[in-house]
Amino acid sequence: MTQLESIYARLPVWFQDAAVTAQGALYHRQRYGSAFREEYGLLKGTELATSLQLELLQTARLKRILAHAAGTVPFYRTRIARSHHESLRAGDLAAFREIPVTEKAELRLSPQQFCMNGGRDQTWIPWHTSGTTGSPMTLYYERKAVARQYAYVERYREQAGVSRRERRAQFTGKLIVASEKSSRYWRYDWANRALLLSTVHLTKDTIPAYLSALRSFQPTYLCGYPSAISLLARQALRSRMGGLKIQAILTSAETLLDEQRDVMEAAFGAKVYDQYGQTEMQSFWFECRYRRMHTHPLFGLTEILRPNGEACQPGEIGDVVLTGLINYAMPLIRYRVGDRAAWSDEDRCPCGRSMPMIQQIEGRREDYVYSPERGWVGRMDPALKGVDGLLECQFLQEENGTLRVLYVPLPGFGAIERSRLEENLKGRLGSKMPLCFEEVSAIPRGANGKFQAVRSKLSFNPDLHPKLMEVA
Repeated sequence: MTQLESIYARLPVWFQDAAVTAQGALYHRQRYGSAFREEYGLLKGTELATSLQLELLQTARLKRILAHAAGTVPFYRTRIARSHHESLRAGDLAAFREIPVTEKAELRLSPQQFCMNGGRDQTWIPWHTSGTTGSPMTLYYERKAVARQYAYVERYREQAGVSRRERRAQFTGKLIVASEKSSRYWRYDWANRALLLSTVHLTKDTIPAYLSALRSFQPTYLCGYPSAISLLARQALRSRMGGLKIQAILTSAETLLDEQRDVMEAAFGAKVYDQYGQTEMQSFWFECRYRRMHTHPLFGLTEILRPNGEACQPGEIGDVVLTGLINYAMPLIRYRVGDRAAWSDEDRCPCGRSMPMIQQIEGRREDYVYSPERGWVGRMDPALKGVDGLLECQFLQEENGTLRVLYVPLPGFGAIERSRLEENLKGRLGSKMPLCFEEVSAIPRGANGKFQAVRSKLSFNPDLHPKLMEVA
């Protein structure tokens, strides 16, 4: 805990509300200035542009950031040649694809080498991330890049029928409630009309208090981690909670599971709109009202690659490799983020946008379970379908291959439901999969408040096939 966090923790609750509001006012100034208005105007004007128009705009941005990285960023000075960007044309990125892929380990090893001029400018905004795999990083953003990013956030909100000016309730991984003994697990950011909810204090016992706070605050929309919102949704369904009208639910930061979407929409009567991005500020993918996931080509360039570096075909799962186009302080070129996804084979969305679409997001490489009969299996949430009485569940694969199933039961979960869960798992992973069930009072969150539904200690290797690995 930093000195400022220590001081904040000792403040009275009403003073913490004031501190959160003051920080919110600072964020508002950073996010909604002239750069925001400029980018927002461009996004509104190109919302229904043709694919060729978007490619032309994207290529122009790509050429600029490649030239910038080659000339000012130490890591890329020898990696990016003039031919890699001067010969680029819309629809022809062959020269660009000659640039080697940047791995996350390279960024962690020497982050300063990725900064413009090899150092930090005092005007940049630093962002400290805990890292989903336990390796923290410090990233740097230009102030105008942050403002531009929020132009995309605002358009995402608006196509979901809400805006930044309306009341929102948001789950945050920040330490806004420092005491474990607190009876109020939220703080108010009155500068942005927001009820900020602590993720790390969300348990089976505290959920009723969260729901009561939502009913009192009456937010127009909910946003944040799907794992947290879906916990509230399950309890709201069980208690038949009324008196709360939500217009939209905006999820991000975690892989959205189908089961989570279903329970949230059933509980709150609101449509879920998912969004995908990274703290590295590399891409902005968002769902439209037709539940299609669009990749915005002006925010970043998305590639989905096979292990040999070839581009995947539509419907084929591969590694997500991104090139951000708006942050010049710390540009990352052809950066493998660690997630896996597949392109859609649809040419155009019913919403009218010509942006490329994602068919599915499989999550991180660490989110795959290895089965001796089925190989690598992602998206474990189907195993939970038809199983009643579970608040939440996490799958952990050990180094010997055993799958530990951590679950938080609700009243009504007994031997029959557990047998159904085991049957579902064996149907998905095969009968030889070693399973170990563990009842727990809560699933631990990471330092950033995120919930990881699947974690594996095995090194992901897409070339590893069933029966090539011994499972103890």
